[in-house]
Amino acid sequence: MVTYQELHDLNLSKLNTAVTQWQQMLNKLVILADGGDGGVNAADLEKKANAADWKGDSATVTRKFTTTTARQFDDMVTEARSIHSILHGAHAELKKHKEDLRTAVDTWAKKNIYINSNGNAQYAGPPREVEGAPPPPTQEELDAAQRDIDRIMAAANETDRIAARALRKHAESKYDFDEKGFKDLNDADRQQGIEDADAMMRLASKGDALTDAELKRFNQVAGYHRDNPAFAERFTTKLGPEGTLTFWRSLADPGRGHTPDPDSDRAKLLAKVQDNLGITLANATRVDTPAMQEWKDRMIALGDDQIKHPNGMPSAPYGFQVLGPLMTEGKWDTEFLSKYGKSVIEFERKFDDSVLGGPDQVWENRFNPAQLSYPPGGTKPDSDPVANLMEALGHNPEASLKFFDESTGKGDKEMSNWDYLVDKDGEGARKWPTDDDGKTTGYENLGHALESATLGYAYDEDPSIPPLKTEEDKTARDLRTLLMDRVVDHYQTSDTIDGQDGIRKSLANMAAGHIDSLNYSLDNWGNSGAYTDRDGFYGREANRLRDFEGPASAGFLRALASDKDAYETVSIAQQVYGASTMAAHDGSSADAMNAGVKSVRMHGMLDEARLEAIGMEFHDDKEQRNLEIEKQGEWRKFAAGAAVGVGVGVATALIVPTGGAALIAVPIAIETIGGAANTVVAADTLQWIKDNEFDNRDDSVASIDQAKADGSANAIVPLINYKETHGMSDREFSDWVQKAQGAYNDGGDITDTSNSPN
Repeated sequence: MVTYQELHDLNLSKLNTAVTQWQQMLNKLVILADGGDGGVNAADLEKKANAADWKGDSATVTRKFTTTTARQFDDMVTEARSIHSILHGAHAELKKHKEDLRTAVDTWAKKNIYINSNGNAQYAGPPREVEGAPPPPTQEELDAAQRDIDRIMAAANETDRIAARALRKHAESKYDFDEKGFKDLNDADRQQGIEDADAMMRLASKGDALTDAELKRFNQVAGYHRDNPAFAERFTTKLGPEGTLTFWRSLADPGRGHTPDPDSDRAKLLAKVQDNLGITLANATRVDTPAMQEWKDRMIALGDDQIKHPNGMPSAPYGFQVLGPLMTEGKWDTEFLSKYGKSVIEFERKFDDSVLGGPDQVWENRFNPAQLSYPPGGTKPDSDPVANLMEALGHNPEASLKFFDESTGKGDKEMSNWDYLVDKDGEGARKWPTDDDGKTTGYENLGHALESATLGYAYDEDPSIPPLKTEEDKTARDLRTLLMDRVVDHYQTSDTIDGQDGIRKSLANMAAGHIDSLNYSLDNWGNSGAYTDRDGFYGREANRLRDFEGPASAGFLRALASDKDAYETVSIAQQVYGASTMAAHDGSSADAMNAGVKSVRMHGMLDEARLEAIGMEFHDDKEQRNLEIEKQGEWRKFAAGAAVGVGVGVATALIVPTGGAALIAVPIAIETIGGAANTVVAADTLQWIKDNEFDNRDDSVASIDQAKADGSANAIVPLINYKETHGMSDREFSDWVQKAQGAYNDGGDITDTSNSPN
């Protein structure tokens, strides 16, 4: 295993020398094998041996020895070429890993983050008590640095593992040369994957008899090949669809007193097996071979079969339920998810009547339940395959977007997946199963699916807004905003959001990702947008914005902002987007300040919604109410030094951390040129974020009026920064302050119903 210090200090000169020497050796062996210099060579020797008129024993023994020896030279060339390819590839990859590590270390050092000899990220600046000391990095920044270093180290170790194993393979034979070699590191990885898949199949054949040591071995090998399609396809097709279901069914719940306790080491091992097996299957579904197509088709057909335990246990969950927990990790094939999703929902809808019951009845076997999801009682869906499907869609944006535009049923029974799953009050809509506490955990998974569909990236990966370069890109963007339009229209009240407990966080992330269209939608007072160049001001065509309609957008944001965490997420997005609109109009001070005023209006709306929620929630407890209002300003301490993406979707994006260390991609209204840190956005307009890291003021917030004052002070900062950096006169700026004040109050009026209950 390569350590951080080893990679950091890696001297590649010896490896480079080995590459050169093996190239020289290869050149010599090629001449010995095939000729080219006019001297004796193996090819001529074999040709002459076959043409000679051998007599007696020489016709068999000597001829065979001579031709076999001649062919050994070809094998020598094959092995030498393979060794050279492996060494050359390892040198190139390790050099890249070392350079990546150096770049990462230097980048994070600028944020006062030091990577120690163990590869751990930690603060390296002076104590914050020291006068003039820069603010220490946030925990989110430290976590991001650690992920960066871990990613590089994982790649370096994979290169080392593949290369070392390939070289050992060549060293295994003491008396012969390999007639087959490796074309490069990728080929070595492929061949090793196939070899390991066969070994894992031998383990899988033991089913629930697998020991803990064998489970650890499976996890280790499957972990090695998490991105190896050759391993995935080989293992999955050899296991087969029936074998896949039987394997997990028997392994997860052997029954008869052998099902592991939730807190046991066995249960923890099975949780990793579930993830690794799921990722392997997901990778395999994206391999385009006839064998895999047959596997996928058969797996869907097995969904409504009841999978019995080989030992005759009475519980027999449906195939959909057995496969479900394995679908919560990895990126499954888009077409498979579409067909599988249609099949599972059509099957479920057959049971939606007063006699047969609904999802609760069809998916729950109260008398003989099967433990299929690990860890037991964890955050993953337990026995609801539709919730499992939502989690799978959350990892595949293309499939998720397609899914919510599809339908099941025929004639008057036809219903869109959106209506069936989201609009739960509609006739025939899904009644989501609840747990023993009456909570519906599946709504969180529904949120993940909607999040990936509307944003274009997996909900739990680092954000990366899809590009807008091709017509296909633009069409996909239009489809995402069309679905977001439905989201905004549906989730206009807190009651609707609260009725789907667990979905609010995803909705806030969606709002942040579409903050540009929400600003565009709300800047249309009295339908005046057509007469104020609203389209040009926001770049509607270039950024493919959509009008979600003002009332719906206001209701949606009001409902979100009433919750503290959602309010923080959307407010951060608004600050970033609002500042970027000022930068986008930097050519005209009037236009830039106008953009700032429009953003202030949005802040007024969000702040009022949050203040009102606090007033409603704590109206009988003044002290608690004031504490919550004081906390309202804490979100402004977010890490402003996050990277500005270049060459990504809606113009470009700023990746910022929000509550719970989650990252969101906020679209900004200006194209960046060159690196992120020195763009006009980061160096000028967004500088105020770094310079004004708000914290709780020493004086306690005593009332809603004071909280409003704090909110307005924070909202005006970008305009003040613009004044100072562009030399605007006090008199000129005074006019803009009045406009900003009016806009802030106007924004509050949009979401104002009452700050306290009647």
